[in-house]
Parts: sequence; structure tokens; C-alpha cells
Amino acid sequence: MPENLLLLHTGEEVLWTRTLELVDASPDLADHLDITERVMDLIDVLRKTYTSTDDERTISHLGLRVFNLFATAWKLTATGYYQPAAALLRDIIETSNLVHYFKIDRSQVARWYNADARTLKRDFSPAAVRKALDDHTGKGRSKREEIYKKFSTLAGHPTAAGFALLRPKGMDAHMGPFSDVTALRAVLEEMGMLAVQSGFAFCVYLDTTTPLGSGTAKRFLVGAMDFSGKYLGRVYSHAERQDVERLFGTP
Repeated sequence: MPENLLLLHTGEEVLWTRTLELVDASPDLADHLDITERVMDLIDVLRKTYTSTDDERTISHLGLRVFNLFATAWKLTATGYYQPAAALLRDIIETSNLVHYFKIDRSQVARWYNADARTLKRDFSPAAVRKALDDHTGKGRSKREEIYKKFSTLAGHPTAAGFALLRPKGMDAHMGPFSDVTALRAVLEEMGMLAVQSGFAFCVYLDTTTPLGSGTAKRFLVGAMDFSGKYLGRVYSHAERQDVERLFGTP
């Protein structure tokens, strides 16, 4: 094993410890990780229970992809690779939108699975899926394109604007991992917001007639309502919270 790679790993472990200290000292960062973990747990339950048909296995496999993306994005963030972590978040947006689209039109699951390259580009590209979701909502163009472009500019594509995620505060661009609480907060805030979006996309597939599915759905929904009230400006009413209690009971 090259010595330099061993040294790089040693430095990453130091940054991991530093990140945990920063999260422990910052309740808001812990909140963003909490909602992310709830969504990952939801996807794990879906993986175990949603496999009876080809369509179900396809959606569960997309869930596996999102689980791994969240896990890897967190690992990269915690060890100081903020831009690569943000690039993975764009993939979460794309996959979650696709899963949402499949709920609107279930016939598209098999079409996507069996599509050739031309059909994938024409009917299932990120832009095509965003348009289908916006058309279904009927309220004109949403913020989906704006959000996707933001991640493309900052991390998904090589751009000058993306250099911002390579700079520790007050310093020039840095090669390799580094610890910076501003960059840490920026990535975790985006991760938490995307976790809510992704969680809603997958939650609708849970079998809530079982205690496991019902309890998992409730745990996510309660967390999403708390998170939305704190960070997204969407405060859920007491009646809405009671509806969750009534529909999903006690986990």
C-alpha cells in the first residue's frame, strides 16, 4: 500500500473525529443527520418488504441506490470532502424524482427498466422527469430545475463557481480533505432538505398495514414534520399531527 495513501487515510480519521465534535456542539447539524438517518431506515425497511414483483424490486433497488448515496455523502462530508459529497446529493435528487414519477404513473417502471438509450434520454432524463412531475402538479414550473442546476454548478460539473467548496474559510483552494464548519453546515443542510424530499418519495411504497411499515412511516413523518417546522418554514398543525397518530398508531 502506498505510504501517501495511508497518510491520507490517517488525516481523514482525524477529520472524522473533528466533525463528530462539531455535530455534537451544533443541534441543527444533528437535526439534519437525524432526518437523514430516518430516511435511510425507511429505505432499509422497504428493501426487506417491497420485493414481490419486478416493479417492486426495481423501486427497492432505486432505494438501495439512494441509501448508499446518503451513506457515502455523509462519509465524505465527515472526512472533509465537501464537493464530492455535494455531487452525490444531485444523484439523490434525480433518483428521488424518478421514484416519485413512478408513483404517479406505475406503468413507467417497466418502461424505464426495459428502455433503450434513446428512450431513456427522451422520456426519463432528469429534465423529462421534472417536466412530468410539474405537469402532474399543474402549477407551472417548480423549483426542481433550479435546485438541480445548483448542485450541477457547485459540484456535479467542473465550474469556477464550484471552487467555493474547495476553499476553507479565509483561505485559497485546498487539495485533499479539510475541516470547515461553514462548508459542513452547507452540505448537511442540503442533505437534510433532500432527505425530506426523498423520504416522501419512498414512504408511499411502505406497507402500512403491518406494524413494521406503519411504525417506520410514522417515525419518518413525525421527524419530517418537526424538521419542516424548524428549517423549511412549513409548520404542521396539531390536527395534521393527530392525523399521523390516527393513521399510523404507535410504532
